Amino acid sequence: MAGPSSGTERLEFPSTCDVLERVDELTLKHATEAGFDETAAMEIAIAAIEAATNAIVHGNERREETLFSVEYAWEPGSIEITVHDSGRGFDLACVADPTDADHCMGTSGRGIFIMREVMDSVEFDMSGGSGTTVTIKRSV
Repeated sequence: MAGPSSGTERLEFPSTCDVLERVDELTLKHATEAGFDETAAMEIAIAAIEAATNAIVHGNERREETLFSVEYAWEPGSIEITVHDSGRGFDLACVADPTDADHCMGTSGRGIFIMREVMDSVEFDMSGGSGTTVTIKRSV
């Protein structure tokens, strides 16, 4: 079996939840190529799916014709995944804490929390006026 490798890949998807399976597959593939074990690769895939789901549902408001992008950059021992949508953005300070007693039984609102729990870095950029970009990173 070959050792870890490096690479990049950028794809665009319609804003429908059926593409999440493809995001999962690609993330598992590239995380494995970077040298992550199966458990870590699955955690990274969960974070990527959460970022993509937010782009589809909140950013692009499920408008199928509005594309979002997922970009992967990996090298031995690390992976960076960037998800960009065309939405209006949001105020990160207004995102409810899903561990708070008032929100813990909610059926949504855990995506950012999950990303922060399993990734080393989660950064949001809404400064360009043309959507939201979330960049998630993890190292071995």
